[in-house]
Amino acid sequence: MNPQLEELDRQFQAVSERARDLVAGAGAKFSARPAPGRWSAAECLDHLRISSEAFFPILNRALADARKKHMPADRPYRLDFMGKLLIWTMEPPPKFKFPTPGAFQPVKTDADRPLPDFLRSQDRVREFLKAADGLAIDKIKIRSPFDQRVRYSVWSALCIAVSHQRRHLWQAEHALKELS
Repeated sequence: MNPQLEELDRQFQAVSERARDLVAGAGAKFSARPAPGRWSAAECLDHLRISSEAFFPILNRALADARKKHMPADRPYRLDFMGKLLIWTMEPPPKFKFPTPGAFQPVKTDADRPLPDFLRSQDRVREFLKAADGLAIDKIKIRSPFDQRVRYSVWSALCIAVSHQRRHLWQAEHALKELS
């Protein structure tokens, strides 16, 4: 696999491990909100699952398009401007708060569901990385499922996604600390 995709795969793996560790040490606090209007650690994981799932159809169409257009990767991947900007805003600690659109709000779920559901979505992301190997995914633009006015490359979308995950794991860890 392309070294950049391998590195991104390692980052997604690290997020998954961090999520497992978070849940293992949380106990009953996992689904408790630290304050009214703030998300629990479980809700943070559910939000990440919902966010990933919104990208899958878009990413799969983009991959099919790249194959159809015969767009092989001929240089290292590069982030576009929007990718750089969104990664900068997403990496923890958060620099800005963004309202979460309704479709991406966590849903009420059993406390035992968020982790396995999140890990399944992580597996799908990692499968996508393997499927994207050899394609010029930094040349394929997609629209953000969060805001249709925003466009960035598939490569940027994947890098934004892992930054978004780190942001919400940071939030989940802080929610648990506040409950201690």
